[in-house]
Amino acid sequence: MNRKIYLFIASFILIVIAVIVSAKSMAAALILAVTGVLIIGFSMFERSKVTAERMVLLSIITAVSSAGRMLFAAVPSINPSSFIVIMSAMVFGPSFGFMTGALTALVSNMILGHGPWTLWQMLLWGLMGFLAGMFSKSFEKHIWIRLAYGFIWGFIFGWGMNLFYVVSGYITETGFKAFLIASAASFVFDLMHAIGNLLLILLLGNRFIKIFNRTALKYGLKDPQGGS
Repeated sequence: MNRKIYLFIASFILIVIAVIVSAKSMAAALILAVTGVLIIGFSMFERSKVTAERMVLLSIITAVSSAGRMLFAAVPSINPSSFIVIMSAMVFGPSFGFMTGALTALVSNMILGHGPWTLWQMLLWGLMGFLAGMFSKSFEKHIWIRLAYGFIWGFIFGWGMNLFYVVSGYITETGFKAFLIASAASFVFDLMHAIGNLLLILLLGNRFIKIFNRTALKYGLKDPQGGS
């Protein structure tokens, strides 16, 4: 068996173990499951056509996205990283979007601080990019879908992190009530994230798409996995 098969089996085993241990420790189960999903995402990128140009571009966009996050770290929930992840995924495809999102969290947290939350941030930003790449054609045709996607993900990202804080014991309450409390407390911050995504896509989205498209055409970096 080649390495891709081993990676898939490893991720599948992690998810199965997560289901088994969930009865005793939901936090451990979710960490294992998230790790399994991340391995699947990275293996998807490896299966795509990986060239030197594509790797260099991924490194550059990840660096810009990470720098944007660190630059605005003092401003609650104003996060250009989400915008860059969505735009890159629209042009370069779902696997590229997943990698940009996951690596943005990994790289920026080297400065902002690593912890168990890093895996969750990698997963959430990765999924944000992956799904944006899957629906890229619809996003290109209808700007309102693009705007709605960015706005909604401002809340989905916050809810995902709230779930992490609940299952990890950062909140004294437990269960769905704790999630509701956390979501109510973070509502303003999630709203700011959502509005920030919407405004960046509205004001700068077309310009970034043109820049990325020129780069993709010049170096042949369009991802055939792009979706509807």
